[in-house]
Amino acid sequence: MKPDYLLLGHVTRDVLPDGTTAPGGTSLYSALTAHRLGQRVAVVSAPAELPADWPTAIAVAFHPSPSPPTFENRYSAQGRQQILHAASEAMTLADIPLEWRAAPVVHLGPVLGETPASLVSLFPGALLGVTPQGWMRTWHPALPSIINYRPWLPDPVLLKRIDVLVLSIEDVKGDLALVAEYARHCALVALTQGARGATLFQHGEPHAISAFPAIERDPTGAGDVFAAALLVRLHETGDPIAAAHFAACVAAGSIEGAGGSAIPTRSEAELRMAAEGRS
Repeated sequence: MKPDYLLLGHVTRDVLPDGTTAPGGTSLYSALTAHRLGQRVAVVSAPAELPADWPTAIAVAFHPSPSPPTFENRYSAQGRQQILHAASEAMTLADIPLEWRAAPVVHLGPVLGETPASLVSLFPGALLGVTPQGWMRTWHPALPSIINYRPWLPDPVLLKRIDVLVLSIEDVKGDLALVAEYARHCALVALTQGARGATLFQHGEPHAISAFPAIERDPTGAGDVFAAALLVRLHETGDPIAAAHFAACVAAGSIEGAGGSAIPTRSEAELRMAAEGRS
Protein backbone atom coordinates (compact mmCIF):
# COMPACT_ATOMS: atom_id res chain seq x y z
CA MET A 1 0.00 0.00 0.00
CA LYS A 2 1.27 3.44 -0.92
CA PRO A 3 0.08 5.75 1.88
CA ASP A 4 -1.31 9.24 1.45
CA TYR A 5 0.30 10.30 4.72
CA LEU A 6 3.56 8.92 6.13
CA LEU A 7 4.51 9.54 9.76
CA LEU A 8 8.08 9.08 10.96
CA GLY A 9 8.39 9.13 14.74
CA HIS A 10 8.13 6.81 17.71
CA VAL A 11 4.87 6.11 19.51
CA THR A 12 5.65 6.61 23.19
CA ARG A 13 4.93 4.76 26.41
CA ASP A 14 3.63 7.28 28.93
CA VAL A 15 3.76 6.46 32.65
CA LEU A 16 0.53 7.59 34.33
CA PRO A 17 0.23 8.82 37.96
CA ASP A 18 -1.10 5.44 39.12
CA GLY A 19 1.91 3.62 37.65
CA THR A 20 0.11 2.19 34.64
CA THR A 21 1.18 3.12 31.11
CA ALA A 22 -0.56 4.32 27.96
CA PRO A 23 0.59 4.93 24.40
CA GLY A 24 1.06 8.51 23.25
CA GLY A 25 3.23 10.80 21.17
CA THR A 26 2.98 12.78 17.95
CA SER A 27 2.77 9.73 15.70
CA LEU A 28 -0.23 8.36 17.56
CA TYR A 29 -2.31 11.56 17.55
CA SER A 30 -1.33 12.70 14.06
CA ALA A 31 -1.92 9.26 12.56
CA LEU A 32 -5.40 9.03 14.08
CA THR A 33 -6.19 12.52 12.77
CA ALA A 34 -5.08 11.84 9.21
CA HIS A 35 -6.99 8.55 9.27
CA ARG A 36 -10.22 10.21 10.44
CA LEU A 37 -9.83 12.76 7.68
CA GLY A 38 -9.92 9.94 5.16
CA GLN A 39 -6.23 9.41 4.47
CA ARG A 40 -4.39 6.12 4.02
CA VAL A 41 -1.84 6.38 6.82
CA ALA A 42 1.44 4.61 7.56
CA VAL A 43 3.70 5.01 10.60
CA VAL A 44 7.33 4.05 11.26
CA SER A 45 7.91 3.72 15.01
CA ALA A 46 9.89 1.89 17.65
CA PRO A 47 7.99 -1.17 18.92
CA ALA A 48 5.17 0.16 21.06
CA GLU A 49 1.87 -0.94 22.53
CA LEU A 50 -0.89 0.56 20.41
CA PRO A 51 -4.34 1.42 21.76
CA ALA A 52 -6.84 -1.44 21.83
CA ASP A 53 -9.03 0.43 19.35
CA TRP A 54 -6.17 1.26 16.97
CA PRO A 55 -7.62 1.27 13.42
CA THR A 56 -6.33 -1.70 11.43
CA ALA A 57 -6.25 0.53 8.35
CA ILE A 58 -3.28 2.46 9.82
CA ALA A 59 -0.19 0.50 8.79
CA VAL A 60 2.74 0.41 11.22
CA ALA A 61 6.32 -0.67 10.52
CA PHE A 62 8.22 -1.26 13.75
CA HIS A 63 11.80 -0.05 13.72
CA PRO A 64 14.34 -2.37 15.44
CA SER A 65 14.66 -0.43 18.68
CA PRO A 66 14.68 -2.27 22.03
CA SER A 67 11.83 -0.25 23.53
CA PRO A 68 9.60 2.74 22.89
CA PRO A 69 10.53 6.10 24.43
CA THR A 70 9.08 6.08 27.93
CA PHE A 71 8.09 9.33 29.63
CA GLU A 72 6.73 10.32 33.01
CA ASN A 73 5.34 13.74 33.94
CA ARG A 74 5.71 14.86 37.53
CA TYR A 75 3.88 17.96 38.73
CA SER A 76 4.71 20.25 41.64
CA ALA A 77 4.28 23.87 42.71
CA GLN A 78 7.25 24.66 40.49
CA GLY A 79 5.52 23.24 37.40
CA ARG A 80 5.94 20.12 35.30
CA GLN A 81 9.06 18.00 35.29
CA GLN A 82 9.41 15.41 32.54
CA ILE A 83 11.39 12.24 33.21
CA LEU A 84 12.76 9.93 30.53
CA HIS A 85 12.81 6.28 31.63
CA ALA A 86 13.74 4.63 28.33
CA ALA A 87 15.19 6.03 25.13
CA SER A 88 15.12 4.48 21.66
CA GLU A 89 17.28 4.43 18.58
CA ALA A 90 17.18 6.71 15.56
CA MET A 91 15.64 5.56 12.31
CA THR A 92 17.18 5.56 8.85
CA LEU A 93 15.81 5.39 5.32
CA ALA A 94 16.26 1.61 5.43
CA ASP A 95 13.60 1.40 8.16
CA ILE A 96 10.95 2.85 5.82
CA PRO A 97 9.26 0.34 3.48
CA LEU A 98 10.11 1.14 -0.13
CA GLU A 99 6.55 1.77 -1.29
CA TRP A 100 5.92 4.16 1.60
CA ARG A 101 8.74 6.48 0.54
CA ALA A 102 6.60 7.83 -2.31
CA ALA A 103 3.89 9.16 0.01
CA PRO A 104 2.72 12.63 -1.11
CA VAL A 105 2.66 13.91 2.50
CA VAL A 106 5.52 13.10 4.87
CA HIS A 107 5.44 14.17 8.52
CA LEU A 108 8.56 14.01 10.70
CA GLY A 109 7.37 13.89 14.31
CA PRO A 110 10.36 13.23 16.57
CA VAL A 111 9.85 12.90 20.30
CA LEU A 112 13.54 12.32 21.12
CA GLY A 113 15.34 13.26 17.91
CA GLU A 114 14.79 9.78 16.48
CA THR A 115 14.09 11.21 13.04
CA PRO A 116 17.48 12.69 12.08
CA ALA A 117 17.45 15.99 10.21
CA SER A 118 19.12 14.17 7.31
CA LEU A 119 15.72 12.58 6.53
CA VAL A 120 14.42 16.00 5.49
CA SER A 121 16.25 15.82 2.16
CA LEU A 122 15.08 12.29 1.26
CA PHE A 123 11.51 13.08 0.13
CA PRO A 124 11.94 15.70 -2.62
CA GLY A 125 8.50 15.18 -4.15
CA ALA A 126 6.48 15.25 -0.94
CA LEU A 127 4.78 17.96 1.06
CA LEU A 128 7.13 17.79 4.04
CA GLY A 129 5.88 18.73 7.50
CA VAL A 130 7.92 18.77 10.71
CA THR A 131 6.87 19.01 14.35
CA PRO A 132 10.34 19.55 15.90
CA GLN A 133 9.54 19.10 19.60
CA GLY A 134 11.88 16.11 19.91
CA TRP A 135 14.78 18.14 18.50
CA MET A 136 14.36 20.56 21.41
CA ARG A 137 15.01 18.04 24.18
CA THR A 138 18.19 17.04 25.94
CA TRP A 139 18.78 14.48 28.68
CA HIS A 140 21.52 12.59 30.49
CA PRO A 141 22.32 9.15 29.01
CA ALA A 142 22.09 7.55 32.48
CA LEU A 143 18.37 6.88 32.82
CA PRO A 144 16.02 7.81 34.33
CA SER A 145 16.88 11.41 33.48
CA ILE A 146 15.17 14.78 33.62
CA ILE A 147 14.44 16.16 30.15
CA ASN A 148 15.57 19.73 29.62
CA TYR A 149 14.86 22.23 26.88
CA ARG A 150 17.45 23.27 24.34
CA PRO A 151 16.78 25.73 21.52
CA TRP A 152 16.69 24.16 18.08
CA LEU A 153 19.01 26.18 15.83
CA PRO A 154 18.88 24.55 12.38
CA ASP A 155 20.80 25.61 9.31
CA PRO A 156 18.67 27.91 7.09
CA VAL A 157 19.15 25.44 4.24
CA LEU A 158 17.31 22.80 6.29
CA LEU A 159 14.48 25.20 7.10
CA LYS A 160 14.05 26.06 3.43
CA ARG A 161 13.53 22.39 2.58
CA ILE A 162 10.77 22.02 5.21
CA ASP A 163 7.43 22.97 3.67
CA VAL A 164 5.48 23.28 6.92
CA LEU A 165 6.90 23.68 10.44
CA VAL A 166 4.42 23.31 13.32
CA LEU A 167 5.30 23.98 16.95
CA SER A 168 3.69 25.28 20.11
CA ILE A 169 4.47 28.29 22.25
CA GLU A 170 5.41 25.80 25.02
CA ASP A 171 7.89 24.05 22.71
CA VAL A 172 9.95 27.26 22.40
CA LYS A 173 9.38 28.42 26.00
CA GLY A 174 7.65 31.55 24.71
CA ASP A 175 10.60 32.62 22.53
CA LEU A 176 8.76 34.44 19.74
CA ALA A 177 12.02 35.78 18.30
CA LEU A 178 13.16 32.22 17.67
CA VAL A 179 9.90 31.42 15.85
CA ALA A 180 10.29 34.56 13.74
CA GLU A 181 13.79 33.39 12.83
CA TYR A 182 12.40 30.06 11.65
CA ALA A 183 9.82 31.95 9.59
CA ARG A 184 12.55 33.93 7.82
CA HIS A 185 13.65 30.75 6.06
CA CYS A 186 10.72 28.29 6.20
CA ALA A 187 7.85 29.20 3.88
CA LEU A 188 5.12 28.18 6.32
CA VAL A 189 5.40 28.14 10.12
CA ALA A 190 2.44 27.52 12.43
CA LEU A 191 2.73 28.47 16.10
CA THR A 192 -0.08 27.02 18.19
CA GLN A 193 -1.11 28.75 21.42
CA GLY A 194 -3.95 26.66 22.84
CA ALA A 195 -7.13 28.58 23.53
CA ARG A 196 -5.51 31.70 22.06
CA GLY A 197 -5.49 30.09 18.65
CA ALA A 198 -2.46 30.06 16.39
CA THR A 199 -0.25 32.31 14.32
CA LEU A 200 0.52 31.24 10.77
CA PHE A 201 3.66 32.76 9.27
CA GLN A 202 3.50 32.71 5.48
CA HIS A 203 6.85 33.75 4.02
CA GLY A 204 7.49 35.53 7.32
CA GLU A 205 4.16 37.40 7.37
CA PRO A 206 2.04 36.57 10.46
CA HIS A 207 -1.66 35.74 10.18
CA ALA A 208 -3.85 35.26 13.26
CA ILE A 209 -5.89 32.04 13.33
CA SER A 210 -8.51 32.21 16.05
CA ALA A 211 -9.40 29.15 18.09
CA PHE A 212 -12.79 27.48 17.82
CA PRO A 213 -14.98 27.40 20.93
CA ALA A 214 -14.53 24.10 22.75
CA ILE A 215 -15.21 22.48 26.11
CA GLU A 216 -11.76 21.29 27.14
CA ARG A 217 -11.66 17.84 28.69
CA ASP A 218 -8.22 16.61 27.59
CA PRO A 219 -5.82 18.85 25.62
CA THR A 220 -3.24 16.07 25.17
CA GLY A 221 -2.10 15.82 21.57
CA ALA A 222 -4.00 18.88 20.31
CA GLY A 223 -0.90 20.32 18.66
CA ASP A 224 -0.26 17.04 16.85
CA VAL A 225 -3.88 16.96 15.71
CA PHE A 226 -3.53 20.53 14.42
CA ALA A 227 -0.35 19.62 12.51
CA ALA A 228 -1.88 16.61 10.77
CA ALA A 229 -5.08 18.43 9.82
CA LEU A 230 -3.06 21.37 8.49
CA LEU A 231 -0.92 19.10 6.32
CA VAL A 232 -3.86 17.11 4.98
CA ARG A 233 -5.90 20.18 4.08
CA LEU A 234 -2.94 22.10 2.66
CA HIS A 235 -2.12 19.19 0.36
CA GLU A 236 -5.73 19.14 -0.83
CA THR A 237 -6.24 22.86 -1.35
CA GLY A 238 -2.86 24.60 -1.55
CA ASP A 239 -4.41 27.35 0.60
CA PRO A 240 -2.42 27.81 3.86
CA ILE A 241 -4.90 30.16 5.55
CA ALA A 242 -7.91 27.96 4.85
CA ALA A 243 -5.93 24.90 5.91
CA ALA A 244 -4.98 26.56 9.21
CA HIS A 245 -8.61 27.41 10.01
CA PHE A 246 -9.56 23.81 9.25
CA ALA A 247 -6.73 22.58 11.51
CA ALA A 248 -7.92 24.84 14.34
CA CYS A 249 -11.39 23.35 13.99
CA VAL A 250 -10.17 19.74 14.11
CA ALA A 251 -7.90 20.49 17.08
CA ALA A 252 -10.78 22.10 18.98
CA GLY A 253 -12.90 19.01 18.53
CA SER A 254 -10.08 16.75 19.68
CA ILE A 255 -9.84 18.27 23.17
CA GLU A 256 -13.47 17.54 24.01
CA GLY A 257 -12.81 13.90 24.89
CA ALA A 258 -10.11 11.72 26.43
CA GLY A 259 -7.04 10.78 24.41
CA GLY A 260 -7.74 10.56 20.70
CA SER A 261 -11.39 9.55 21.13
CA ALA A 262 -12.81 12.95 20.17
CA ILE A 263 -10.73 13.67 17.06
CA PRO A 264 -13.44 14.56 14.54
CA THR A 265 -14.05 13.04 11.14
CA ARG A 266 -13.95 15.26 8.07
CA SER A 267 -17.75 15.63 7.96
CA GLU A 268 -17.88 16.51 11.67
CA ALA A 269 -15.18 19.15 11.19
CA GLU A 270 -16.96 20.64 8.17
CA LEU A 271 -20.23 20.88 10.10
CA ARG A 272 -18.45 22.62 12.97
CA MET A 273 -16.80 25.08 10.61
CA ALA A 274 -20.13 25.86 8.95
CA ALA A 275 -21.75 26.41 12.35
CA GLU A 276 -19.03 28.96 13.17
CA GLY A 277 -19.29 30.62 9.76
CA ARG A 278 -15.75 29.62 8.81
CA SER A 279 -16.37 27.00 6.14
